[in-house]
Amino acid sequence: MTSPATPTPALTLAPDSTTIAADPALFPVWDRAAIFPAPEDMLDPAVITHVTVERAQPGGYHYLHETSLASHRGKLHLCWANHPTHETNIADELIRGTTSADGGLTWQPPSIIAAPPLLKSESFNHPVLFTHDDTLRGFFTNWVGGPDWRTSRSRSELFRFDDHTGAWQPECWYIPGFLPFQAPLKMRDGNWIMAGEVHWYDAAVAISKGDDLTRWTVVKIPKPDDMELRFPETALIDHGDRLLAICRPRGMRSAPVSESRDCGLTWTPLQPSNLPLAGSQPCAGRLSDGRHYLITNNLESGRTLLSIALTGPDERLFNRIWKIRHQKFPRRRLFPGAEFEGVQHFNALGKPTEWSYPSAVEHNGNLCISYTQGKEDCALSIIPLRVLSRTLPNA
Repeated sequence: MTSPATPTPALTLAPDSTTIAADPALFPVWDRAAIFPAPEDMLDPAVITHVTVERAQPGGYHYLHETSLASHRGKLHLCWANHPTHETNIADELIRGTTSADGGLTWQPPSIIAAPPLLKSESFNHPVLFTHDDTLRGFFTNWVGGPDWRTSRSRSELFRFDDHTGAWQPECWYIPGFLPFQAPLKMRDGNWIMAGEVHWYDAAVAISKGDDLTRWTVVKIPKPDDMELRFPETALIDHGDRLLAICRPRGMRSAPVSESRDCGLTWTPLQPSNLPLAGSQPCAGRLSDGRHYLITNNLESGRTLLSIALTGPDERLFNRIWKIRHQKFPRRRLFPGAEFEGVQHFNALGKPTEWSYPSAVEHNGNLCISYTQGKEDCALSIIPLRVLSRTLPNA
């Protein structure tokens, strides 16, 4: 007599984006009544224009990342981090930038904005541009204390753009330990708040003292002991009575989120949301008609799919989403990968590209979105606001 066969254990599949977005147990960021489409079902906007802003060239800068975009006095200003060969982060990177006078279709040749050893810097990166009171400012991350990544520390330096000379000048004020990822938002209490992180492991915000942009307090966003974060790049959405922080996940399939109801002074512990998200920086903002947008990389397709989700006017939950870019190719031509302390950590040459680390600004009736292409080029997409007002089948 033969013994019965041992049953084969059922395979447990990780939930996909559609399932995560419909999960009632998760903190709501996406409207569960709207179907979150699979990558192959997500639609393109009816009208979208793609522009190559800067392309890596042999003998030039082979690494480009972390774009930031602003509208100032009728022009678009765009900047990013560069390195001649690798992604090094804490050593020998610099910030370059350019401008466009025709809504982003053509751009001036880039120039250096901030480079070591200015302000005793060993590396400049993670720029954030910000326009206030007809003045263009920049918060640029300055790394000191290297070259060992265990001792290297960051600070966010305040710069000002001189409209007469076209040059950037340091204000000689900085926010210790803070990496900025979003332009400051004005809160109901009159203070400004800026989303970011503290040295790679903690999501954080910086809060100004009123309109004094030289005085900031850094507040870490708490997380559960069992939640591991690395590069918790953070975006903020201001709903008036609450702030919502949305972070880059690690080892999770959706975005960790936190709420503050006292203008950023205290935060709930980070918890999983129903917003599917790849491990990459999110970008949030608010259009002039009251709709919030969120630009992210897709859970299933990773950094090969960059998308934009929107709410209705003055609503909280996202309920429609479009593709911005979705392709693996062309292959990376010049960017070889990351190098820390002289050791190359991966080989990116010839590998599929990515569309990541977005920044966005409303300009002349369009939403302009900058981002990295393959960590070697800078690209821009221009979407008319009237197109984004149309309802999609998933809405």
